[in-house]
Amino acid sequence: MKTLIVAVAALAVAGAAQAQTKPAAARPMDPATLQSAAAIVAQLNIKAKLQAQMANSITQMKSGAVIRAMLAQQPGFIPAYQANKAKFDPVLAKAGAIQAEIAQGVVNQNLNSVVTAATQSYARQFTKAELDAILAFYRTPAGQALMRKEPAVAAAIGQATGQLIGAKIDAAMQANAKRLGAALAPLSSNAQQAKKP
Repeated sequence: MKTLIVAVAALAVAGAAQAQTKPAAARPMDPATLQSAAAIVAQLNIKAKLQAQMANSITQMKSGAVIRAMLAQQPGFIPAYQANKAKFDPVLAKAGAIQAEIAQGVVNQNLNSVVTAATQSYARQFTKAELDAILAFYRTPAGQALMRKEPAVAAAIGQATGQLIGAKIDAAMQANAKRLGAALAPLSSNAQQAKKP
């Protein structure tokens, strides 16, 4: 599912970029092609999938986990949090609830625009005949199986990427910490010189 959502988001961004670089009148969209693109977007259940993804993110915000992760980037936050969890957690939850409320408002106001952008992106990238053929495929048993099983495949790909690449990148970065530190050393000396009166 994440792969599908990322692909849709990429198509929407590409479509928006195309719209900004070409005059609106340069390539009018054929209503029949837009209708076929809208049928693809509906068949793929993109709106509901985006809503579910956003709801998951908003739930994380509401718990205070997102704002805590943001603050964890600040020097000294982690030790202060660990020493005062009972004091910090209610404050983070309150701030997280505000963050979630703000995000939900943005989602409510803009989700339909994202779906429209996805529809327009499909219409720009594919001909009506291609869209109709894709839609026909999705309605076959094989197409239905693809839609049903794609989230599990995407999850397996994500897990394999994390295990086979992500963890190894972390290990390789740690093994090369001295080399990276040496490359960044001029920044710390510049920062120290800037502090001198």
